[in-house]
Amino acid sequence: MELFKRKSNMKTQQWSSIAVAALLGLCAANLVHLPALKTASAQNSDENSADADAGFARAYELSDAFRQVSKRALPAVVSIKTTGKVVKRNVSRRSPFDSDPFLREFFGNQGFGGFSFSEEGFQEREFRSPGGQGSGFIISADGLVMTNAHVVDDSEEVIVQLSDGREFTASDIRKDDRSDVAILRIDAGQKLPFLRFGDDEAMEIGDWVLAFGSPFGLHQTVTQGIISAKARGLGGDANKEFLQTDAAINPGNSGGPLVNLRGEVIGINTAISTRSGGYDGVSLAVPVSLARWVAEQLKSEGSVRRAYIGVQMQTVDAQLASQFGLSAPQGVVVTDVVPDSPADKAGFRQSDVILEIDGRRIQNSRNMLGVVEQLTVGRNYRMRVLRDGRERDLNITPTERPDTAEVPVNEPSTDDELDGTYVLQDTGIAVQNLTKDIADQLGTSAEFGVVITKVQPGSTADRLGLDPGVVIHRVGNQQVNSVTEFMAEIEKSRDAGRALLLASKSSGGQTSSRFVSVPLARRK
Repeated sequence: MELFKRKSNMKTQQWSSIAVAALLGLCAANLVHLPALKTASAQNSDENSADADAGFARAYELSDAFRQVSKRALPAVVSIKTTGKVVKRNVSRRSPFDSDPFLREFFGNQGFGGFSFSEEGFQEREFRSPGGQGSGFIISADGLVMTNAHVVDDSEEVIVQLSDGREFTASDIRKDDRSDVAILRIDAGQKLPFLRFGDDEAMEIGDWVLAFGSPFGLHQTVTQGIISAKARGLGGDANKEFLQTDAAINPGNSGGPLVNLRGEVIGINTAISTRSGGYDGVSLAVPVSLARWVAEQLKSEGSVRRAYIGVQMQTVDAQLASQFGLSAPQGVVVTDVVPDSPADKAGFRQSDVILEIDGRRIQNSRNMLGVVEQLTVGRNYRMRVLRDGRERDLNITPTERPDTAEVPVNEPSTDDELDGTYVLQDTGIAVQNLTKDIADQLGTSAEFGVVITKVQPGSTADRLGLDPGVVIHRVGNQQVNSVTEFMAEIEKSRDAGRALLLASKSSGGQTSSRFVSVPLARRK
C-alpha cells in the first residue's frame, strides 16, 4: 500500500514538473512573440484609425458639397412679400337701437357708433385681403423670378427681397393656377445671379436634395433631405404629380427652389402633408420639367396651351389588370370617349388600355394627364393600347384643351328575373332595362345598358361604390342592351369567378364612367 502511495506521489510530482515546464515554455514562447503581438495590435489600431479617418473624410465631403451648393444657390434665392387687394363686401351693421323710432330720428340714417340704419341692415364696406409671404428664385440674369402661383394670388403689390437685402416691386406677373407656377420680373439695374434648371426625371429615390426659402419669414434658410418618392399625388388632385422629399418645408418656403447636389433646380417647393400645420416629414415640390414648360409659355404667350385628346380614364389596379390579361398593374383604361374628339377620330374604344404615348410608359391616370397636356397641339403621336388581349398602335393628333373641358378620372338561393328586374344576389344588386324615360330621369345620354335599381347595404356592390341610378353598359367586352343580355354575360363570367362591368353615373350634367371588377359565385 505504501509502495503504491509512493509511486502515486512520484507520478504526481512528475506530472507537476512536466506541467511547470510546459507553462514556462509557453511563457517563453509568448515572450519571444511579444514584439510581434504588439506590432499586430498596433497595425489593427492603425487600420481602425484609418477607417475612422476615411469615414470622417466622406462625411466632410458631403458637408462640403452642401456648403458649396448653398454658396452657389443662396444669392439667387429671394423672399417675396405681398399686400392684398382691396375688396368690397356687404356686412351687417344693423344698430341695436334700430327699432327705436326716437333714436332713428335723432341720429338719422348715418347711424350711431358706426351702425347703419338702412332698411336691409347691410352696408357695403371695403376690406383689404391679407397679404402673405413666400419664396422664389431668379432664373435669368435680367431679373426673371419663378415662384408658386398661390404665393402671388390676389395680391395688389409684390415685393421681392434679394439675398443682400435690397427690395424691388415686381412687375409683369404671370401665373398658371393649374400647375401652381408663376413668373414675375424685377429691374435691379444690373445682372443678377440666377439658378439653372436640372432634370427631375434623372433624379432617383434616395438622391440628396437641398430646399431653400424663407420659412416663417426666416430668410435664406437651407434644409437638406432626399427624394422620398416621385409622381406623388396631393389629396384628391388627380391633375398633378409632385416630387416628395423629407427636406423640411414650412409656411414661407412655398416658391423656393429644391436643388440637387450640382446646384440645379429640380423642383419648386410647394406643399406639405401635415396634421400640425408645420413640417411633418412629407414635403412636395412641383417638378422642374413641368415648371419650365409652363414658364416658357407664360413668358412667350402669357398663358399656357395644353393638349387634349378627349377620353375619360381609370387607373388599372391589380384587379383590373387580371381582367385585362396584364401581368401587373400598368396603364389606364378608357372608360369613355368624347364624341368628335381626337381620340374618337383616332378610333379609341371603351376598354382600351393605354400603355404608351410617344414611347413613354403610362403608369396611372395622373401620369397620363401630365404626359398628354404637354404634347404639342397639332402634331401626330403614336399611342400603344391593349385591345382584346392584343397590343396595337393608334395615331392621334391632339387639339388644344378647351377651357370648359373636364377630364373625369375614376379611381375606386338562385338569380331570378321578376317583372323585368334581375336580382344578382351574390353581388347585391337589382337591375332593370334602361328606357328613355329612366334615362331622362337620371339625366344621362346613355342609349343602352341596364340601370341599378337597388343595392343591398353591406353587399359587395355597396363596398365597390355601386349605387342606385348607376348604368351598366358592358360586361367584359360585350355591350349589354337589356336585362336578358346582362344575365347571359354574367353567367358566362361565372367560370372565371369575376365579371368586369363598365358603369357610369350622371350628376349635374356630367357623366363619369369606370370599370368595376365584381366577384361572382362559380358554377358548381
